[in-house]
Amino acid sequence: MNESGPRTGDRAATTPFRLGLVLAGLATLVLTAGFIGQAGWATDLWPWEVTPLSYIFLASILAAIALPVLWIGIGGELAAMRAGAIDLAITYGAMFVYLLTLVGKPGPPALWPYVIVFALGLLGMVVTLARTRAIPWVDPRPMPVAVRASFAAFAVMLIGAGVALVAGAEIFPWALGSETSVMFGLIYLGAAAYFITGLLDPAWPNAKGQLAGFLAYDLVLIGPFVERFGEVSGGELTSLIVYTAFVVYSGALAVYYLFTHPETRLRVS
Repeated sequence: MNESGPRTGDRAATTPFRLGLVLAGLATLVLTAGFIGQAGWATDLWPWEVTPLSYIFLASILAAIALPVLWIGIGGELAAMRAGAIDLAITYGAMFVYLLTLVGKPGPPALWPYVIVFALGLLGMVVTLARTRAIPWVDPRPMPVAVRASFAAFAVMLIGAGVALVAGAEIFPWALGSETSVMFGLIYLGAAAYFITGLLDPAWPNAKGQLAGFLAYDLVLIGPFVERFGEVSGGELTSLIVYTAFVVYSGALAVYYLFTHPETRLRVS
């Protein structure tokens, strides 16, 4: 089955916007590389002191954002922006509220710049959602049943992990500061909304972005996770086993449906 594409007129009308998406995706990949390499210009953007693995985790989240943005910009499936906009609106909005509760507390860091950035990010995602809510799918194929079932499981796990992190539970296979734990938990809660949106609107393109993002997330994390097995024990080892199994399964799911499954694998049209 061949994937249909946008009509020539539609492509021309949206070319500047799509070019902006591609540039945004590439810029996010540059930031991803900065966090992976722990370059000062990148790590200085995080307001609290964290371990190197937390920077790798941030890189994985940025990679998971960059790949869907690039895919939408290149492929022109603009309706797929809705799920990402909902994800980031929840994440940015929750971070905005959380950081407001920390503003004015004595000592560094100064959080007002972050409050402003997340407020602007929230506004941008609300506008994006409003602008894309009526855009139809270019590719109307349904999401495979196994992908929908996996998305339901991912959403449940992300909600559980997100709530636990916000509550300060030590569920990561490395130590997190209290503020970073909350921020990572809010990222997971936003990601849960990403998968729930796919469940509620189960068109295949509403899975491609999520799977591409998950694959990028997995590729960034799998090496550091494997290396960490020789360094941890007890509860951290248990967490590491669970997280690694999650990464392996989601990566395999993405590889199969994006590159192998005859009905859904990506093709050049």
